[in-house]
Amino acid sequence: MNPWLGILIVLAALGALMGAMRLGQALFPISAELSRKGVHIGMGLVCLSFPWIFQENWPVVILAILAVVGLTAARLLPILRRNVGSVLGGVERRSLGEFYFPIAVAIVFVLAGGDTLLYIIPVLTLTIADSVGALVGVRYGLARYQTDEGLKSAEGSIAFFTAAFLTCHVPLLLYSQTGRVETLLIGLIAGILVMLLEAISWRGQDNLIIPIGMFILLKLYLPMSTTALLSRLVVIVALVGFVLFWRKRTTLSDSAVLAGALSGYAVWAFGGWPWLVPLLLLFLVYVLLPSFPGDARPTQNLHAVTRVMAGAFFWLLLAKLTHRESDFFIPYLLCVAAHTGNIITARLRVVRSDLSRPRILMLGWAVPTILFLAAWFSAWAYHPTSPLGYFTLPVAIAISIALFFPLWPTEHTSENRSRVWASETLLAVIASLIGLVVH
Repeated sequence: MNPWLGILIVLAALGALMGAMRLGQALFPISAELSRKGVHIGMGLVCLSFPWIFQENWPVVILAILAVVGLTAARLLPILRRNVGSVLGGVERRSLGEFYFPIAVAIVFVLAGGDTLLYIIPVLTLTIADSVGALVGVRYGLARYQTDEGLKSAEGSIAFFTAAFLTCHVPLLLYSQTGRVETLLIGLIAGILVMLLEAISWRGQDNLIIPIGMFILLKLYLPMSTTALLSRLVVIVALVGFVLFWRKRTTLSDSAVLAGALSGYAVWAFGGWPWLVPLLLLFLVYVLLPSFPGDARPTQNLHAVTRVMAGAFFWLLLAKLTHRESDFFIPYLLCVAAHTGNIITARLRVVRSDLSRPRILMLGWAVPTILFLAAWFSAWAYHPTSPLGYFTLPVAIAISIALFFPLWPTEHTSENRSRVWASETLLAVIASLIGLVVH
């Protein structure tokens, strides 16, 4: 098909979809969420035809640009906002999901490079799983959990997982050369992971994260053996169960707890067990610290996980890009240990005001020093280092605590929270730089 003719056909189909949904709103009592998801499914089904319409990338990119321009106009121009804009903008929450949708489709189409399955599965997951999860959650959701965007439901997440599993497993089973067991495992792993990605996303970011995440997972897992896939399934299920078991002891929102499990899985998948153990130690120390009394327990969102994981992911990324895992494992471990020391001193300063400052500082230094030295010794077979390197651990923790302790306020406000969290991340990374002198 001529690409320009294909573009016109797609635009006409999308225009007809928006018009039909607007007419349906006028004739029937259709809720805003149902209307939005109806357009979502219709757009997805139209986008699924792209591999059979377009042989090059540029028409899909042009369609994405035109879609973003049109959606922007529907939000800004009053006449369009009252008509077409009401189909997509009627929900109460603020969302940019309709903008992320065409952008994600174009990105996946380009990345797939003509591989139909690598394009179809992510877009199908975005189209079906996201809509099914949202509609089931709205209609049947009773077991609510807290996210940065508000409340979501376990029923909606389970429905999302089921749909994501099927949209991945069935196409692989029917249209690929992948074995039956492998397709089952890939579907289960991908379903769990994109479910977690959806649970922690907000303001429509799932429309971008889900398809790109599914594409990356397929690229990573399709070449893997049954044993490798089974180990990944066991680890992600174990990590999710582990953090959910302890979630009542944390100050994290439910979505932040799930983000912790997802972060741990990513570290294990790319670094292995020696890289995961420090994170498990940090989490155990965190949940076993003295808890806040009564209603004084704060609730921290995804930013709390981000500030701890930013430095850790930085060192892991350097290790993978340079293929020097043993060199960058040391600053990685020092960074996680420094965060552990900061968390201990900050918590004790708030909930154990009866303790003297020297004692708080000593506990914040001694506990992570002992625990992370043990973790370091256990990882020696994977990442051997000079015995002198072990002396950098207590030094890094001491520097981080000494610099961070004066910055930690007794009460958090919206004005100082971002500054304090950014300082904690930066100081932990600075302290971990000492680990580079080992090599």
